[in-house]
Amino acid sequence: MSQITDLTDKKIKHFLAEPIVLGASVSLRDYSDDGEFYYISMATIKNWSFDSESASIVSIDYSSAKQAKTVRKDDIILARSGEGTIGKVALIQDEDIQGIFADFTMRIRLKDYNPEFAYYYFRTSYFQYLIEVYKKGLGNNTNIFPIVIQEFPILDISLDEQQRIVDEIYALIETQNVTKTKIAKLRAQIDTIIEETIIGD
Repeated sequence: MSQITDLTDKKIKHFLAEPIVLGASVSLRDYSDDGEFYYISMATIKNWSFDSESASIVSIDYSSAKQAKTVRKDDIILARSGEGTIGKVALIQDEDIQGIFADFTMRIRLKDYNPEFAYYYFRTSYFQYLIEVYKKGLGNNTNIFPIVIQEFPILDISLDEQQRIVDEIYALIETQNVTKTKIAKLRAQIDTIIEETIIGD
């Protein structure tokens, strides 16, 4: 942890709009296709973003009773348990999303900090290493709690610099996507050559 603490004395708790909280538990009777809210479980954020296609819908009664556990744009949801899942995060980017986050996740709501920059910081090997070091338990029974997460160090740089870095990350992602498209086209061409060779024989 000394690498970043040498650069800043700020911790996540210094940029919280409100305390980090755990989500809501759910039972089978709480699910309903007639509801309006997604249930944001660990499984729905395992790929580092919220996957609405894999999310279940909860009943209107349930969502009405769990309004303190809803999400809004720029919230960060962090998985707090499970081998291979603990530490994974998703940034809520939909302005109109209606969702209840699960009991095995926590909601991080920031102020005076760029949520996109925080999201990419939370994805770094450094931050994920902190999760590994400070988690408790073994295997799928591993856990980490808000009281621990809030004490983790976080970079204290200007909002302008945060945005500059986010823009740079997006540019790199776009370059990567272009490269992936080119590779996919080349693979298709290779498949065509091989198939034509087989047919020709």
